[in-house]
Amino acid sequence: MILIPFELHKDQNKSFAGQGVDLVLVYPATGCGWPSNAEEIEGNVALVERGECSFLSKTIKAEEAGATAVIIADYDEENDGVFIEMIDDKTHREAHIPAAFLLGKNGHVIRRTLERLNRNYAVINIPVNLTFIPLHETNQPPWIRW
Repeated sequence: MILIPFELHKDQNKSFAGQGVDLVLVYPATGCGWPSNAEEIEGNVALVERGECSFLSKTIKAEEAGATAVIIADYDEENDGVFIEMIDDKTHREAHIPAAFLLGKNGHVIRRTLERLNRNYAVINIPVNLTFIPLHETNQPPWIRW
């Protein structure tokens, strides 16, 4: 995951961290319109899908719904290695929450898993630091840590 600022104030991306933060799926998934689950997004990190509008528009919409940050996943669920540059859309609007890009494969796994479990959120830690967590406790393949 890469944190990329748009035109943010006071370096919000550099200082954003949290333990046990809720990552909430946004509906509709692209996050371009007002979310139908805005009450669940408030105070949490929003997970939206790339497409239909600019990264800045998605970030501003999540911010308006009360999100503390937004993670934008690529819509290409096979993308497991190509990062997309999150550029300013030159509308001179400003976002005041951090935004991150997540590879499509990872975003789809999160969304599909939560939907399969009938849950709208996952508990996450930002930044992700696996340095002192024993391998058997990460519940991940060892190459994820490399």
